[in-house]
Amino acid sequence: MNPTLETIGLYLLRVAPALLLGAMMFALFRREPRVRIVLYLALFVLLRDAMTPLGLWTFGTEGLFWIRLHRDPWFLGLSGLSCVGISLAIYYLDRGNQPLFKWTRGKLSHGLAWAIAGMMLVVAPLVVAYQFTDIGSRGGSVPSRNIPAILVFALGGNLFEEALFRGYVYGQLAEWTTPIQAGISSGVVFAFCHIYLASTVTGIGYPLLVFTLWEGIVAGVVGAKGGVIPATLTHGGAIFWLSSGLI
Repeated sequence: MNPTLETIGLYLLRVAPALLLGAMMFALFRREPRVRIVLYLALFVLLRDAMTPLGLWTFGTEGLFWIRLHRDPWFLGLSGLSCVGISLAIYYLDRGNQPLFKWTRGKLSHGLAWAIAGMMLVVAPLVVAYQFTDIGSRGGSVPSRNIPAILVFALGGNLFEEALFRGYVYGQLAEWTTPIQAGISSGVVFAFCHIYLASTVTGIGYPLLVFTLWEGIVAGVVGAKGGVIPATLTHGGAIFWLSSGLI
């Protein structure tokens, strides 16, 4: 069998029972749009965390926190594009929650400026620290042929993530508080949704939670200022630089 198809098949087999149960939950709460947001988050955590035991990505703290992705570029590319499809499907099909969701806020040029600044702010502490840590101690080098696929995976996968946290979660929080407070709070929720990944799925613990809290708050502020697309560029861009071995 084609290695890419085999990897995808193993992954789908792993998550299929939970997806079936999730479909039953959506049917049960089809008239409750806000409950659906909770279900989106729960299923997202499932889909993300199921990647770890299958070796589809790797984290480590030897010397410093680092991340590396699967070595099959076709799998990475298809996964990223699938996440784009899921994000668009949720947005267009879930009309009850659509008013919470903003692709952009204000001028697009301002949003892009916030996105770039946010990405640099997320990676800056690790970029500095990486200069004192050999790349072999933080995941090793990455084949150059994988770089385009890593970019597709990082942007597509994190569009799905940002659609949830800087789209629906932020939109709900913004009904109760100020935009910046909602953005920061969405970052706390984002870090909270990494508890199992940090503490049970892996044993990384504090380093992963500290990083996701920092990343989530920065992306939350960017989302408050510019919307989901700029927040995706911040988040996806940061993950690209950290997982590509280019820094």
